[in-house]
Formats: sequence, C-alpha cells, structure tokens
Amino acid sequence: MFIRNRSVYCSPETLRSYNGHMKIFFNYLETVGGKNISELSFDDFGDTPLYSDFIIYLRKKAVKNVTIRSYCRIVKAYLRYGYQNDLCQDYLKGVRLPPDDSHPKVVLYADEVKKIDACFDMMTEKGRRNYCMFHLMLDCGLRSQEVRHLRYEDIDQERNIIHILDSKGCKNRITLIPDFLIHAIDHYVDLLVRETSGTLFTSLRSNEPLSKNSIKQLFARLKKETGISRLHAHLLRHTFATSYLIGGGNLEFLRVFMGHSDYNVTQIYSQLAAQSKMLGVSVYRLDPIFFQKGY
Repeated sequence: MFIRNRSVYCSPETLRSYNGHMKIFFNYLETVGGKNISELSFDDFGDTPLYSDFIIYLRKKAVKNVTIRSYCRIVKAYLRYGYQNDLCQDYLKGVRLPPDDSHPKVVLYADEVKKIDACFDMMTEKGRRNYCMFHLMLDCGLRSQEVRHLRYEDIDQERNIIHILDSKGCKNRITLIPDFLIHAIDHYVDLLVRETSGTLFTSLRSNEPLSKNSIKQLFARLKKETGISRLHAHLLRHTFATSYLIGGGNLEFLRVFMGHSDYNVTQIYSQLAAQSKMLGVSVYRLDPIFFQKGY
C-alpha cells in the first residue's frame, strides 16, 4: 500500500531506493518477530518502540550515523503512512535521530574544474559527451538522472532555457543554460553519425540511454585521474547552488532552479556559501547569465 501510494509521484529510481531501505527494516522485524515478514503484523509488536529500537539496532551494528539517517528517512515515511491510515500506533513520537556525522561538503574550486576539464578529449564523441554532461550538472544544477534523460529538444537555445521534464517527484521545471554549454552540446551533436534513442547522451556501444552505473564509472575515472578524492556527481549540484549564492543569487530563484519543494533543503546551501566566503576560497564561478536582474 505504501509503495503504491508513492508510485503516484515518485520516480522508478526513488521507488527502488524505498524498496532497498525497507528490506533492511523488514529483515530487522523478522529478527525481532521471529517470523517471515508476510506473517507479521503491527499487532505482533504491541507497544514495542519499533522506530527507536531499529535505530539502536543499526547503531549496535556500527553503522555510521549518516547511513542510519538515510535508512530512517524511508522507514519514518513508512511508519507515518501507517499511522495516518490507522494501521499502526505512532512509533515516531518523541524519537530523535543520531547527529549527522557525514563529512562537511567542500565544493569544487576553480582550479579543480580546470583539472577535470583537461581529462576530456574534445576531439572524440565520448570526450565531448562527458564534458557536456559534467557541465550540465555543474553549470545548470541538473541531477545526474536529469542529464541522462535530457533530450536535445528540451533545450530552448534562443532563450537559454532547459526544460526538465518528469524529474524527481515527477515534477517539471526550467533552468538556465549558458551560451558556452549550448555551443558545446551543438558540437557534440555534430559529431554524431548514428540515430540515438531520443535522449541526448547515449552509450557508444548500444545507442541506448546511459545507465546510472555509467555515470558512476565516469566519476570514478575522473576521481582517479584528477586525484580529487571527494569528487562525485552530486558534488557538482552542491557547487552550482553554493556558487550561485556566493555570486549574489536569490534563495527563491535557487529553490526553483534546483527543483526543491522544501526551503529547508535549499537553505543548507546558505551555510555552504557562508563557509566558503569566510575561508576566502576560489569556488568555481557560474556564468553571468544567472545573475542578470530585472529586464
């Protein structure tokens, strides 16, 4: 029931994440309940504080707090759904998650982006493709899955706008794209000598849309070649948001560009921007198109 409810507005990738995290919780319930999950109900646990006990169980297994928080976000949504539909008691009341022990986010510096750009062979289709994908995440704030699903016709070159369709939460939005990146994409398209599957970026072997694993492999290679150990796809989105605020961007505009429905998520970048300003570091700068004001 829970997954079917979420299927209305969650992407297939999000649903896969839900299923994976819920499997861990169900394994825990089987351990505690002594029966297969298909034979268990909330009544079997009575007044047991399931949510807090699950957190303690994970901590005893020496799971990092940041991982516990990730698992528990999904379980929290599941238990809230059960409570709201009178399927279980309120297991969430008064329960706090352990503090976040993840490493502070350090966004990309200008010299690091130059080092990464040097890894792309711009004389080849593969090099141009990877350069365009990298800068769509860095200079436009796109998620990796949005880049993988992007079509050429989604780019309005005359108005420097990208239309992002069916993104996270099945939402649509628009963002800006600089001229240099439009030209880079056109040069990449000029190199293509075959029909593609409809998406802009495809596998060189199969002509099919790139997989999530392909993006992971790309960033694993870039990390190795540049020596930038913290490099991963989502760091580019962090860099975009932080750089936008450092450059004087509006928080509401950033929320729209990023596709956030919750201000609390967007406000995280205010702290990153303030931290970068305090340290006086040379964070990668966005194109001036993002800072044009008024008419």
